[in-house]
Amino acid sequence: MLYVLINNDYQLHALRRHGISKLAGGAGATLIAVPHALSMSSDMADFQTIHRFDTPQGRMGLLRMLRRYRALGRDVADELSPNPDDTLLFFTEVEWLNQIIVQHFRGRGARVVMLEDGGFATYLPMSVPDSEPLSMRERCIQAAFRRVVPGLRRSRLFKVNGQVFPRLPDDAMDMIALYRDVPLCRGVPTRSVLRPARKRCEIRGGSVVFLNERMYDHYQTADAYIAGLRRLMRMLTDGYETVHFKFHPREPQEWKARIGELLAREFPAVGVIDRPGTIEEMILDYRPEALASYFSAGLLSIEHEGIEPLYLYHFLEDLMEQPVFAMASRILRIWGYRFAGVGDVRAGYHSGIGGAGSSASVDLSQLLTRPSVENNDAASAISAIPADPGGRRQSDWRSRRSY
Repeated sequence: MLYVLINNDYQLHALRRHGISKLAGGAGATLIAVPHALSMSSDMADFQTIHRFDTPQGRMGLLRMLRRYRALGRDVADELSPNPDDTLLFFTEVEWLNQIIVQHFRGRGARVVMLEDGGFATYLPMSVPDSEPLSMRERCIQAAFRRVVPGLRRSRLFKVNGQVFPRLPDDAMDMIALYRDVPLCRGVPTRSVLRPARKRCEIRGGSVVFLNERMYDHYQTADAYIAGLRRLMRMLTDGYETVHFKFHPREPQEWKARIGELLAREFPAVGVIDRPGTIEEMILDYRPEALASYFSAGLLSIEHEGIEPLYLYHFLEDLMEQPVFAMASRILRIWGYRFAGVGDVRAGYHSGIGGAGSSASVDLSQLLTRPSVENNDAASAISAIPADPGGRRQSDWRSRRSY
C-alpha cells in the first residue's frame, strides 16, 4: 500500500497533479496528515484511510514538546503497521513528527521516498556538504530529542546560514525524487521525475502578484525588511500596471497590520490578497504575467504556461551577503535563469529559466515500487555511484513552502 505524509495544502495539490490513484497503482492510498497549513475540510475522497497526528512544534515549551513527541511516537506505532510491501512518500524532514513516522516505516522494512518540497526548501539545505557548528544550546536541544524521543535517536540538527534544520539519517530513505537536476550533498540516491504537464490559461498582461515571505523571522531585521519591501514595491509599481500583494499563509497578525499600513500609505494602488488557499488557486483568479517574490518555492512550481518567475532578493544587499542566497543564485544560473536588472522589472520580462529535469526523468510512480531482483537496473546504478572521501555516496545521480 502507498502511504503519503502531508503537511500543507500545496503538497496535497502536488500529489493530485500526479494522480493519487495512479501513484497507488489502483490499490488505494492512505493519508498521514501532520497539519501545518493543511485544510482537512477539503475533499479527501482520494484516500482509503486517513490518520491525523497534530504536531506540538512551535506551540509549547521544549520540555512539554519533548514529552508530547514521545507520546506521539507511541501513537504512531499503535496506529500504523507498515510492512516491507508498503511505501511511504513524504515531502519534508524538517518536522520532527515527520521524522518519527519516516523512521517507524523504515524500521519495519517499508520503502521510503522523499519528493522535493517545492524546490529551494529541498535544494538549499541539502546542497551544503557540512553543517555549520551548532551552539551549545543547539547541541543540548539535539541531545534532548535523541535521548527523550525513541523515534529520533539517530536524527540530528543541521545548520545552514545560521538556521537550524532537523535532519534524518541518510539511510532512512531509499530515494529522493527531484523535478530539476541539482546535485545534493546527501548519501541518498536521487532521481529526476517528470513534472505533471503545465496548464494553459489566459494571462493578464501588465500584472504581477508578489508573494511575501517572512524574511523578518531570520534573514532580515524588522527595519531592513520594511526598507527592502518598500524598494521592491516601488520597482513593481513602476514596472507593472497592476500589482497584487499576497501575504504569507502564516503571516503574524502584527506583521499583517504593519505591512498593510505601509501599502495603504505609500502604495494605495496595490491590491492585497489575504485569503486561504494555494498559490495555484490564486493564480486562476488573478492570472498574472509574472509571479514575484524574494525566493519563494512557489516560483519554481508554477504550473501554468506563460507566467514568469521573478526573483527579487538580489536587489537587497543585506540578503546577497548571506551564503544561502549565493547558493540560490548559483543554482538558478545553472538552469539559465536571467536575473532582472533594475530596468527589467516591468511588463514583458522573460526569465529564460528551463523547466525540465534530465532527459532520463521517469514517472514518479516508478520510484514507489521496490525494484525486483530480476530487473534491478536502478539499484545497480546506485551501487555504482562512487563514495566520496568521507565514505558517503555522491547523490548526484545524473539520470536527473512555506507556500
